[in-house]
Amino acid sequence: MKNTFNVSVPGDNKGFIGRACDAPNCKQYFKIRISDHKDTLFCPYCGSSFSKTSLLTGDQSTHIRRVATEEARVIVTSELHKAFKNAFRGSQNITYKPGTPPRKRAVIPTYKERDVDTELECSECGTRFQVYGIFGYCPGCKSENIQIYDANWAIIKLGIENATDKKRQLRHAYGDLVSTFEVFCSKKAKNITSETGDFQVLFEARKFFKKHANVDMLAPLSQTALLSLRRVFQKRHVCIHAGGIITARYIKMIPEDAQLLETVVELTESELSTAATAMRIALGELVQHLEQPGKP
Repeated sequence: MKNTFNVSVPGDNKGFIGRACDAPNCKQYFKIRISDHKDTLFCPYCGSSFSKTSLLTGDQSTHIRRVATEEARVIVTSELHKAFKNAFRGSQNITYKPGTPPRKRAVIPTYKERDVDTELECSECGTRFQVYGIFGYCPGCKSENIQIYDANWAIIKLGIENATDKKRQLRHAYGDLVSTFEVFCSKKAKNITSETGDFQVLFEARKFFKKHANVDMLAPLSQTALLSLRRVFQKRHVCIHAGGIITARYIKMIPEDAQLLETVVELTESELSTAATAMRIALGELVQHLEQPGKP
């Protein structure tokens, strides 16, 4: 007996289907438009590659098992009817009358795909996808261009706009902006050297790319723009490691704020926006240099 059947996994009402990365250090959820699935896709968070039929969510796997069980029930029952019919064909003592042919029962999904706030379309390949928070790649083409930074900054701004607690969201936003920088730099670094850098520290990142790519990514910035960027990096550190209080370490890195020692750190949308613009210029300088003919 050899029978095959296909099981389809339904998407949401906008034509997107959930995926769950199975990389050990990722395991994050995202969605891709069903019509944009290619043979090979990529996790937007960690960049791992996978086939379009893999990375099922737990809910999807359960649904597939339920559908497969029903398909198997119908197939096995039908085959048993055939077997008994053949076994007693021509018998003068036993008559076999099969019952009503088995009907396949509809298996309705008992779940729905999660709601994901941010929907994006890759400018390189047109893939539409949905992600939670900061990401690093297009799942369709693994694009690493500057538009990825723009998309992440848009996500950060949207989070601030929709927040009921602006102060709390600003703390997250300062951290998310630094994380965006770190992820972007880490990807570019992998293309030019096997060495790793500390991209949570602004001037360490500058030193790294000066050494390995002969580019000063901060050179195009004005002193005002650079100061805002430096403050964001250091204020993020203060919020995470010092309870939001300006420390001597902060003053050492930002001597312009010496009068703020031991005060509560101030986070503002205007400072974050200025720093985000400065960060884009810096990353743009890096991309422009690395993508010159002959560069990695």
